[in-house]
Amino acid sequence: MEILENALKGKVIHDFPYPIKTRKCPHASLVSLTNPGGCVYCCPMCYARAYPWSITDKIIIYKNLVEKLSSEIEKLNIAFPFYLSQVTDPLQPIEKIKELTFQIVRILISKRLSFKIVTKSAKGVKELIEKNKELLKYPYWFLEMTVEATPEKQIITSPNASPIKERLEVIKYLTEKGIEVVGRTDPTILGLIDWEDLAWLIDNLKNAGVKHIIASCGYYNKVSMENLLNRMKNSIFRERIKKVINFYQYHPNSKKKKFLAPLKIRIDFHTKFKKLCEGNNLTYAVCQELPKEYDSKNLVSCEGSKRNFVHIK
Repeated sequence: MEILENALKGKVIHDFPYPIKTRKCPHASLVSLTNPGGCVYCCPMCYARAYPWSITDKIIIYKNLVEKLSSEIEKLNIAFPFYLSQVTDPLQPIEKIKELTFQIVRILISKRLSFKIVTKSAKGVKELIEKNKELLKYPYWFLEMTVEATPEKQIITSPNASPIKERLEVIKYLTEKGIEVVGRTDPTILGLIDWEDLAWLIDNLKNAGVKHIIASCGYYNKVSMENLLNRMKNSIFRERIKKVINFYQYHPNSKKKKFLAPLKIRIDFHTKFKKLCEGNNLTYAVCQELPKEYDSKNLVSCEGSKRNFVHIK
């Protein structure tokens, strides 16, 4: 994959574009380190890589990001929690991306601002802590580690990312040092991931020190669904393709722009998964696809963290 550096022309800090009446996500200060989907992990179900405007064979790193971000922060009166990064993995094994992430983290710490990092990189997390030891005691951040499959099924979901067992090990490394880690099991690919797999995930995430799980069944457009099915065709799980297609009601000639499991299936899935999590003393939240009534009670937000403060100047 070709790696380029370009200047970002627009604003750095932005929020989710969801309408207020229907949005579930808390307000956030999103920071895109690269072009959408600019990531070496190339996970088949990645929504960012499936955008019509994504450039999937190039990673474009925004070389002026630190300067622009610093300037924008100075002008903020209200700073929503920062999110690194919704369109790429901020700790993927590309030195310039990791260093950019480390620089941004240092800025946020110096300004005493809240942030979270979402990743599938075990080695990147360890390097983050080693190079920013103040994170061990910094109260306004947490990590979300995606652990979406068992080791056997990672060959479909994220074969280029850190091995599942290494992700679990680094979660334990962090939680034993007092750093909060939220477990993301999303998306659970219905038809590929079984309840036995989910029970394995719950058990291992709990043993690693996770207290809260965020889950979804995911949604796909034609690009991301074809990416997923093509990955499955070349694997030992090819016989499950029909199940996946049926769950998400996919047809290549359909004019639909979005493929997701029917509402009843999503409700049944999340009701059962929440019960399993809460039975293991874990709290649970659904990412976007169902209202908060299906989350565990008394959560501050679906993030499940009490470290994500809004800062007012």
